[in-house]
Amino acid sequence: MNNKIYIDDFIIWQESADEKLPDFSFIPSMVRRRMSNIEKIAVGIAGKIAQGSQDYTTVFASKFGEWGQTIQLIKQFFEEHEMSPAGFSNSVHNAAAGLFSLLTKNTNSYTSIAAGDNTLEMAILKALMETRDVMVVFAGEHNPDMYAPLLDTPHNAFGLAVTIKKHGKRGIKITKGNCNAGILTLETMVDFLRGRTNCVTTKSWTMQND
Repeated sequence: MNNKIYIDDFIIWQESADEKLPDFSFIPSMVRRRMSNIEKIAVGIAGKIAQGSQDYTTVFASKFGEWGQTIQLIKQFFEEHEMSPAGFSNSVHNAAAGLFSLLTKNTNSYTSIAAGDNTLEMAILKALMETRDVMVVFAGEHNPDMYAPLLDTPHNAFGLAVTIKKHGKRGIKITKGNCNAGILTLETMVDFLRGRTNCVTTKSWTMQND
């Protein structure tokens, strides 16, 4: 695992009353029409931060993935006794990663990660183990209505994209142990990226401004 990295750039997008999805206008209209909401979020912010570059590997991560699309497919199966092939292709967990690779003609490797509450941590860990520049994309769509009674709070849509390089603007040390900061979550990562905190930690390693 790399013990020093550089955060070159990042984008944070969060759902609001005025903006339910980020800008994804760079995607051709014929493709946009077939995309799910989480694909629009993940690919939209990934395209904005990439700015046409293809010289990186990508790590896409989502705790729940295509749960909205999967629910639609299950309903369709029970109501119509068949599933839409296009809908099924959008329901797999690596749909956003594959689509982004095709749209940008990036032939480098990509990884899709789902690890429950540890999803963001595992995505960052995967990036730290890479030998080349990496773009990490962590995204989630607004929870489907049928799940609302089972959730303590609504899961609003969000997107986080970070480019991690061997040389760049902001040096980050990776060390063992706890820096007495909050455990790595979307909120603590946002605070760290925006400079509100000096470090962020997991159960076994810490990222700290160098």
